[in-house]
Amino acid sequence: MTPQTSFLEVVPSVALLSQTTPRYLALLVLERPEEALLQALSALYPQSDYLIGVVEPALAYDPIQVIKQAKALGIPSIFIQSKTPSLDQIDPNLPFSASLVSPGTTPIADQLIQHPSIQHFSWIGYQTYQTPPPLLLQLQSRYFSSLRLGAYRENPKAAEPLIRPNTYHFVDVSAVRYSDASDAAGSGPNGLYAEEICQLMRYIGVSSQLDACFIYHYPQKTKPLQIITQLLAQILWHLFESLATHQNEDPYQSKGNSLFSEKEVHIGGPHQAVRFLCSVHTKRWWFNILDKNGNPNYIPCTHEEYLTALKGELPLNWLHHYQKLNAL
Repeated sequence: MTPQTSFLEVVPSVALLSQTTPRYLALLVLERPEEALLQALSALYPQSDYLIGVVEPALAYDPIQVIKQAKALGIPSIFIQSKTPSLDQIDPNLPFSASLVSPGTTPIADQLIQHPSIQHFSWIGYQTYQTPPPLLLQLQSRYFSSLRLGAYRENPKAAEPLIRPNTYHFVDVSAVRYSDASDAAGSGPNGLYAEEICQLMRYIGVSSQLDACFIYHYPQKTKPLQIITQLLAQILWHLFESLATHQNEDPYQSKGNSLFSEKEVHIGGPHQAVRFLCSVHTKRWWFNILDKNGNPNYIPCTHEEYLTALKGELPLNWLHHYQKLNAL
């Protein structure tokens, strides 16, 4: 099926193997024919000038190879799947970081927490009564981050720093409450609102090192006017729009760089300081935490955490990462 709008283009079988591939903003990789989804997506209006490559299931590419080849071209891969992704789809030889948006315990949560190659993991939107306490204890013991549904709803901006540094993102459509995604497999009475999942997709789109995003538990048979079809189209639209406006920011190259401003807040005395970095353009913030070897580590944070430090209080996120970096 050929999409009817100019921002979607079916990728020919040789395109992923060629450095002459058109400059796609991202690859949309389909598990099966998704005429209804593409039709719903084509009905939306992009606000930026970009092109999305649609990889149809007939190409039957290995996800690892798709991600590698797309990454070589400087573009991320977006996978639409009905089942929970397997971590076999991630190159086992490379360290990675990941975020998970899901309502509670899933096999992939446990696999990510225990994966030997994972460096950082953030779990967003989980519901406490659906999550075994031992799993959360494992999360804490490895100094990984989490944001339960209620905490996210109180402060949605707190999710952005947790998502920002990660290379892989796993988004469970059943994290959206049943009334907003009635056809999603496993959705329950409580969960994210439709607007909230779209906001999270915007955060994923502006994350610093996005390689791949897996959107899963999408039903196998859909129609263009179904709520779940329209929701997924809008989820993708928000992801594409944020990718189109994303600005690359690397605080590790901030020395002498006018794109960042450095701020130092003294807490308790002249030798006890919390160092911050702020982007001049996007107004995003980072902690600068020295590890036990004296090396700088730039940890994404929020403006509110800077304000907390100005009040003379150590932000809990700073303390969490300080312990992690000095426990290794």
